[in-house]
Amino acid sequence: MSLRDSLGTKRTRIAIIGSRGIPAAYGGYETIVQEIAPGLSQNGFEVYVSCESRGFRIRPHASYRGVRLVYFPVIDAIRNLSEVLLYDALSAWWAALSVDIVYMLAYTSVPTLILPKLCGKTVIVNVDGIEWRRPKYNRFLRFLLHAFEILSTRIADYTVVDSRAVGAYYERNYGVTPVYMPYGVAEIRPLGPGALKRFGVRKDEYYLVIGRLIPDNNIDLIMEEFVRSHSSKKLLVVGPLNRNRYVQGLLRRRDERTVFSGGVYEPRLQRTLRHNCFAYIHGHEMGGTNPSLVEALSCSNTILALDVEFNREVAEDCAIYFKKQTGDLAKKIDLLEESPVPAQLKKGAYVLYEKKYGAPNALRMYVGFLDRITTRKATLKSEHCRTHDIPEVPAGSA
Repeated sequence: MSLRDSLGTKRTRIAIIGSRGIPAAYGGYETIVQEIAPGLSQNGFEVYVSCESRGFRIRPHASYRGVRLVYFPVIDAIRNLSEVLLYDALSAWWAALSVDIVYMLAYTSVPTLILPKLCGKTVIVNVDGIEWRRPKYNRFLRFLLHAFEILSTRIADYTVVDSRAVGAYYERNYGVTPVYMPYGVAEIRPLGPGALKRFGVRKDEYYLVIGRLIPDNNIDLIMEEFVRSHSSKKLLVVGPLNRNRYVQGLLRRRDERTVFSGGVYEPRLQRTLRHNCFAYIHGHEMGGTNPSLVEALSCSNTILALDVEFNREVAEDCAIYFKKQTGDLAKKIDLLEESPVPAQLKKGAYVLYEKKYGAPNALRMYVGFLDRITTRKATLKSEHCRTHDIPEVPAGSA
């Protein structure tokens, strides 16, 4: 029984901000919010999630599986600026006046949390990876992100990490002890193989890449190595085709075996692509636990993953690791087709997923964490009342 149930008090109000909102239609954070927020609501919390509204069009509050959705504007023409100066700022200001706990995803807008902090709210920052090291950012943005990383450790009452390696970095550099909260990914029944027709691929006849098309996900390296291999299969790259120099360069360099699908966000369709691929290739280099790699484990995929500490922490010995050296991934692709991976490796991937990243286990950890915060706040409030000798007001008094 939770503290809220045992005391009969009003439900603790939590605002989850920093994602694009739910239902999920973009990436990892949105997927996690879609899994965790309804579970928190079902466990007695009053949960609000900030969601994007295009331009300044005002949308009424809505709900999703028991979660209240609160809409704030984003202007696509100046998205990077409006996400921080408008969307995240308004989300934080609203939360400062409306909830008990503010849970921010990533620290790129951490200055907006100053107001909730001043208003006495409990502030939680769920950091991603080590953002300022990402090669997609220029020198000034890296400096700014590093400053925000430091600021997040000063503002946050609790720092949450999804990777123990990232947690060790924060403890080593800032002397904080982060709370480890693994991602929870729910299993979704896939569609039939006939759904593959729209992508021009067939079951077991394609390698799959899913992620944002950005430099630190090494899509260019994967493409080059796939061309260098002797595979006759296709390479299906799933991710939003943004109009930037990097994506345009990828499109120019593709060969007849490489298929770009654009973003695929419908859960069952994306799950279908995972279940029917010959192998999943994961080139993510930065960040902590990546949901796409966890999804691959849950689908018992044969996994080819870039050899970095974050990926090894997630997939352990249930993946084939490749390095960024020229020819290494191509060689492993060729070996994989000559000698298919043993069935026990694929089975082990699913067992690892259930043990570390199953949605029920992750939800229990989130509920336990937030219950402890609620307990602590209630205890401190009670002690404060006793210290100041404030008499209790009898029930039914005016």
